[in-house]
Order: sequence, then structure tokens, then C-alpha cells
Amino acid sequence: MAPSAAADTAPPAGELPTVTADPLPTWQTNGTVWDVEVVGDTAYVGGTFTAIRPPGTSPGDPQELPRNNLAAFNAATGQPLPWAPDVQAVPGKQDIVHDLQASPDGRTLYLSGSFITVNGQQRPRIAAFTLPGGTLTGLRHDIDAAVETLAATDTTLYVGGVFASVDGTPRQRLAAFNTATGALTAWAPTADRRVMSMAISPDRTQVIIGGKFNTINGNPPHGLGAVRTDATGTSTPWQTGLEYVSDSRHSWATDLIADTATDTIYVSAAGTSTFDGRMAIDPNGGHLRWVDNCKGGTEAIALIAGVLYSGSHAHDCASQPDGFPSIDGYQRLLAEPAQPTGTDTPPILHWFPTTNAGPDAGQGPRAMDGNDNYLWVGGDFTTVNQRPQQSLTRFGTLTVTNDTGPPEPIIKPTVTRPDGTTGTLQITWTQTWDRDNNTLTYQVIRDGTTVVHTLDSRSKYWDLKTLNHTDTGLTPGSTHTYSIRATDHYGNTTRSPASDPVQAG
Repeated sequence: MAPSAAADTAPPAGELPTVTADPLPTWQTNGTVWDVEVVGDTAYVGGTFTAIRPPGTSPGDPQELPRNNLAAFNAATGQPLPWAPDVQAVPGKQDIVHDLQASPDGRTLYLSGSFITVNGQQRPRIAAFTLPGGTLTGLRHDIDAAVETLAATDTTLYVGGVFASVDGTPRQRLAAFNTATGALTAWAPTADRRVMSMAISPDRTQVIIGGKFNTINGNPPHGLGAVRTDATGTSTPWQTGLEYVSDSRHSWATDLIADTATDTIYVSAAGTSTFDGRMAIDPNGGHLRWVDNCKGGTEAIALIAGVLYSGSHAHDCASQPDGFPSIDGYQRLLAEPAQPTGTDTPPILHWFPTTNAGPDAGQGPRAMDGNDNYLWVGGDFTTVNQRPQQSLTRFGTLTVTNDTGPPEPIIKPTVTRPDGTTGTLQITWTQTWDRDNNTLTYQVIRDGTTVVHTLDSRSKYWDLKTLNHTDTGLTPGSTHTYSIRATDHYGNTTRSPASDPVQAG
């Protein structure tokens, strides 16, 4: 049996709790966030922006601070830190800082993208800062096109993108640098097309690579593969690829997570009329462990306490247990158990915050990362849960925050007098729903003060049921109104307007 989607901030025994769906106060950016890297208590953010501002404010607010495509925030408070490097690109380029990657010891922050200078110094498409001080290091190489993704071990920094040379030396979309000296290494596998994501396998022997390529080192499969971390960079056995029908219909891996605890590679994918959900893969041979076929390109994933969070434009998850059918609109933030029990497809968990897509046909969420307590989300959105918040937000576990969001509003109930009855009225209403609690307690309230009935009921926003209660023992001829109060597990409530008055028979 697949686990139930009752999982939320207060799930039944044996099910994983999620972070709350209530966004925490977080400073915003005035442009797209392409990546977030949480290192200890600091969240580093890179993208295409020129300023940051407090939560709840509009662009140009007097408290706005200049930040040129790179910024740092306190992960626990969402407040900005004073670190403010200046990252600049060739005029007309948009993806300024595309990826951020901390070294395993947390003492270096690497960044890549299409930028050319950092703090006025030449740093074509790759740079590094010492941590926690944030001083620009001497790492410098002339890379002839964008570097989209990074992965690091204690000794080596691996890079992927669309470039063809490093310092005039041929490197076909993949290269590596010695982290001690900064020198280009002999590691030189090849990809025939764009490399978009990378991760180091849990045993540190492989670089897992995702993107729009058809071959690595001349070998399939499309979109996903692995090469050795040793000096050879030769391909390793890899079974699971992504779908390729044609250049206009194929999938690509947008994000990769290597989980040492479970020896698993988690993959998110986007596609054009093809697979664009999530997968879990055994790094030892690339064998598929599970796959979800939720429709709507996935741009980013994050793993916290056994839950895999994803940012996408999901619009049909009917293929997953407890998933929603084709809906009008998108559910851009989702959660599922990373290690589902007894199923090849994980269920959708009851965690439903969302964002908009942002201007200019944006995606919405484009980056995710976190630590044990906080999930950070970046992208090109301008609202979170229908409230203004641009390009950056975060959510917390119940160890660091409270579940404060009330259930969604309830429309007023209808009240009727059943035929042939005396002193009786029937109250009918439609369920509401809560973003992070599956079960709500409903109270039927007569005349504004008297609770006449209480029941618990589970609800999903795409399948709201009709509930009713028959109120008996009323004085014949008396007139009454009714309202409905819904309360989540933590006492957050919403209450409907009062019904029209109706006379009891």
C-alpha cells in the first residue's frame, strides 16, 4: 500500500512531516534568482538582479540595498548580510550567476555563469570566494562560453556548460580544476550538447551529469550519465537516461542531488511533451529506483529530513498516489517522500504553497536549497501564496517556526427546512482546505455563538466535498442563521459568513 497523502506538518504516525507552507519573512530581489546555496547559517543567492529589499515592500523602496547579481542572507532570519560583491556580464546577457557551489569543507564558495568581471577584476564565467569572509580568490580562467553547473570534491572543482575551451585548451562542455592550485586538470570527458546539472556520487568516484546532450564520451543515454572522477574521466556504466524523441521533443535533467545517507541520486527533469517529473537512481550502474510522472517541468529539488521538495509548473499529477488530476493553473511547489515504501511512485504529500510564474512567461521556482531547518526557494516569481514576494522566499520546520496559516476561506452555508419535519434545519456547506494540514475540524455554529456540531474531515483543494448537518430540537417557527468554522491541527481558524436566516418548521 502506498503511503497516504495525509502527510503534512502534523501527519499520522509513520508519515513524514513537511516544513510549513507559511512563507517566512525574507528579503527579496528585484530580478531572477537562478541558484541558492545554503552554507551553515548563510544563504547565498545568485542570479540576475541589481537590488534587494525587505519583505512586503515594492521595487524602489527606500530601504532597498544595491546587490549586483550576488547576495547573502542569514538563513534563520531572512535578513541581508553586508557582503556585496559586484558581478557583471557582457552587456545583453541575462544569466549572470547561474550556479553556486560550496566546497565540502564549507570554506570556499564557487560561482559560475555568463559573467566576465567580479569586483572589477577579470573572472570570465568562473570565480571563487573564501568563506566565511567572502574575499575573492585568485581563481581565474578564460572560459569561452557560459558555465552552467558546478560540483566539488575536496580536491577538484568540476564544471559543465556550453563552452568549448578553457584558456585556449579544448574542453567540450566539461572541465575540472585543482582546488589547491586552481590549475586546469587533464580531466576531459566530452558532451555533445549542453550540460546543465552535476553532482558527485556519494562514494566520490563519479560525476553524475545531466543536460540536453545525447552522448557523453560518445556514449548514450540521452540527458543523464556518469563519468569517473579520476584523471581519465571515462564513462561509467549508466542505465537510466531521459526521453529523446527529436530535438523538439525531449527531456533534460535540471537538478541533481546526491544523498550519501541513502546512496541515491535524485533527478529533476523538464521536457517538451515528454518526461518532466522526478526520479531516484542507484548511482552504482544508474538503475532506476522510482519515478514520478507528474506533468509540468521541474526546475529544482531539495532534500530535507527525508522529504524531496520540488519547484515546477506541475499541472497534472494523476499518475502519482494521492496526486491531483489535470487542473486549471499550476501547483508550483510540491513535496514527496524521498524513500517511498512499497511503491515505485511516491505519493504527493499534503504541502501546497505556491508561487506565480513571474513576468515574461517565467517559470516561477528555479532554485532550491536548505539545511535541517529551512527550505529556501528562488526564481522569477512575484507572489507566494498569492501575496507579493519577489524571487526569493523560505519555509521552516516546526522546530524553528509555528504553523500559522489558517485554512482557506469558506463560502457561507445554505440552510433548508426538510419537508415534513418540525423544529429541524439542515445545514450544507463545501469543505475548505489547508495548505499544510490534510485534516480540518469543522464546527457548525448557530446564531453566531452556539456550536451545535463538530466533525473532522480530510480535504484536497482539487476535490472539495459537500458536508452537512441536521440541527434538531429547535423551537417551531424560530428563525436561525448558521456559520461554519474550520480549524487546523494548530488552532488556526477560518469562519464562513453567516447563512441567510431560515425559519424552522
